[in-house]
Amino acid sequence: MAARPKRLSKSRFTAGLQCPRQLWWKVHEPRAPELRPDAGLEAIFDMGNRVGERARQEFPNATLIDLDYRDLQAAVDATRNAIAEGAPGILEASFLEDRIFVAVDALSKEGDGWVVTEVKATTKVKPQHIPDAAVQAHVVERAGLPVSRVELMHLNRAHRHPDQGPLFIRADITEAVAELRAGIADEAHTQLRMLEGPLPDVAPGPHCTSPYDCPFLARCNAPLPEHPIEDLHRIGARQLGELHDEGIETVGQIPSDFPLNGIQTRHRAAVLRNEMVVEPGLHTALAAYRYPIAMLDFETIAPALPQWDGCSPFGKVPVQFSVHTLSEDGEISRRAYLADGEGDPRPGVAEALVAALDGAATVLAWNAPFEKECLGILAEASPEQAAALLDARGKVEDLLPVVRNYLYHPEFRGSFSIKNVVPALLPAMAYDDLEVSDGQVASSLLEKVLCRPEELPAEQRAGLRGQLAAYCQHDTAVMVELYRFLQEVSAGRA
Repeated sequence: MAARPKRLSKSRFTAGLQCPRQLWWKVHEPRAPELRPDAGLEAIFDMGNRVGERARQEFPNATLIDLDYRDLQAAVDATRNAIAEGAPGILEASFLEDRIFVAVDALSKEGDGWVVTEVKATTKVKPQHIPDAAVQAHVVERAGLPVSRVELMHLNRAHRHPDQGPLFIRADITEAVAELRAGIADEAHTQLRMLEGPLPDVAPGPHCTSPYDCPFLARCNAPLPEHPIEDLHRIGARQLGELHDEGIETVGQIPSDFPLNGIQTRHRAAVLRNEMVVEPGLHTALAAYRYPIAMLDFETIAPALPQWDGCSPFGKVPVQFSVHTLSEDGEISRRAYLADGEGDPRPGVAEALVAALDGAATVLAWNAPFEKECLGILAEASPEQAAALLDARGKVEDLLPVVRNYLYHPEFRGSFSIKNVVPALLPAMAYDDLEVSDGQVASSLLEKVLCRPEELPAEQRAGLRGQLAAYCQHDTAVMVELYRFLQEVSAGRA
């Protein structure tokens, strides 16, 4: 039995534009382990679906096509019938032409032509959106429908829930699409021919991570050596190129006269000595913090579709915090809060936080701009607590730059994320044993628990709340021990 001819879709087409090798694997190995979405990617897909469903309300008279990817021809036939019956608009309008299938988010009749509307869960038009829309316009016209305009419908960052400004903006991208349209047919033909042959030979390069990280990165790139020069903190492409040209692949091979900044110099020294490097001045930096010291960590959600008054698309909403307060005598107290129930979570978070920070002389955070932003958000949403929250914001200090400026461990591997610092300095407190151990995953779970609790059985919801509480509280427990560790290693290095 002859093999069924390969087809393209808009996602396959854009993957082929990024790299033919990526497209080949996606088509020939659709069940490859690299293509299984992790929790973070599933959250992104879920968000896109919810934005797409909400966008359909902007086309109240449109006909929705029942799209089943197991039977694309049925969707194509239904689209043809809707057009023949004079539908003014069609959602998920489906076409299969020249072995390319597309499902247009919204297709609207306008005069003698049609408007192709692509919906994106973003707040602006991005360069990678243009070829996506261009291939759709190409297929629609190949199906015999003249396209008069192509638009990208995205979320409006200036919108404030519930009704301040439109939720969506429609950006006319017809001209940008027109610049690509002439080459679509040839590119599609090239991709389809490539798919009928063996795996193409494509050298790794910048396209591996632009506009998206390729899921098959590990297949094309040889494993990096221990302590590769790519790990150097904020190393520039020019410096990397110079080092590679000299045959230098690892941090330990870098000559002493090669220009490095302070962090990179400490990195090199730590690798050469195979031990942590501590700079003079760490003790003085730590001495600036006054007791009691409240270690603060927030968790936020950022719903694409805002839920509460004054919120914008993707606007941060603090919904959880943990505070460990360290007294000068070494005593530790702990307070934590995770929003629950219906309604705006911000007033409850604000009230509980003011009580938790009461009496603190220093509020210590890791990457403090985030915590300061959260305090400002809560102050704006909770006028009764605003004065106390803004006072707390004025006490916030950042532990991250202290580590970055005075200490380096070979296992940091160029990153000062707390997820890199803790395993190196406090291996017993690494995040490996936590059910939730990643901020992005925590945020997506929090959004589901708080904004869509009906999707979760009560028992599962309770379990997730326990895991989320453990994750947030671990962050501040880590900061207590990290602060103590820094005090210990700074002794005698003032």
